Amino acid sequence: MRTLWMDRYDSWEKTGKNHQGHAFSTTTLREVERLLPRKVERTAETGCGKSTILFSNISSDHRVFAIDDRRHGEKSSVRFFEVCPLSIPENVTFVFGPTQKTLPTYHQHEAYDIVLLDGPHGYPFPELEYLFLYPHVKKGGLLIVDDVLIPTIGRLADFLAEDEMWDVVGLVEGTAIFRRTEADTFDPTGDGWWAQRYNRRRVSPKRDIFLKDGTVEDHFTKQDIDRKVHGG
Repeated sequence: MRTLWMDRYDSWEKTGKNHQGHAFSTTTLREVERLLPRKVERTAETGCGKSTILFSNISSDHRVFAIDDRRHGEKSSVRFFEVCPLSIPENVTFVFGPTQKTLPTYHQHEAYDIVLLDGPHGYPFPELEYLFLYPHVKKGGLLIVDDVLIPTIGRLADFLAEDEMWDVVGLVEGTAIFRRTEADTFDPTGDGWWAQRYNRRRVSPKRDIFLKDGTVEDHFTKQDIDRKVHGG
């Protein structure tokens, strides 16, 4: 099956303009594009690269939380977006700086149709990005978590797979996609660990909060994704 934007990107990339830094593979993004709406109103991502080009084409208001790496020349993800003829820069707003600092102080969030988490990957930074972005994903919207082959990010994806707020849409190589359910938003300023299904299924069966509703297994980490992608 062909895709609109990534097929156009693939044609341009073959001219020798390949991204020098870390980025989604074109194959992965093509599969992701097939799962995304053709047009949406508002989106956000952490990190910058090929995905930013895609979002600039499908979103009227795309917000990018990323490091300004243009001093690195050809290896710059931001510069790569700027020079790509398929980019639509007027649809994109950059918030530069480490997401560990920018997200906690950013107060202009609106309801997002799609959020992609692909910023710093060390623990606990993906969890921090999730904390500040999940309350703003529309019901019915999508949350994309890249690099779930990294064990700590895989654990985050395992948790989301069991959370009432999310349904698993799919796994594309190392990228997990979730859809926001109609469940109430988990209070980002409270606690409530005892109400979360991931915890309830794993506490002692003698506790009142214990939830026994089937076999407990980790949806993503059980698949040993890193070995499937990289071998071994």
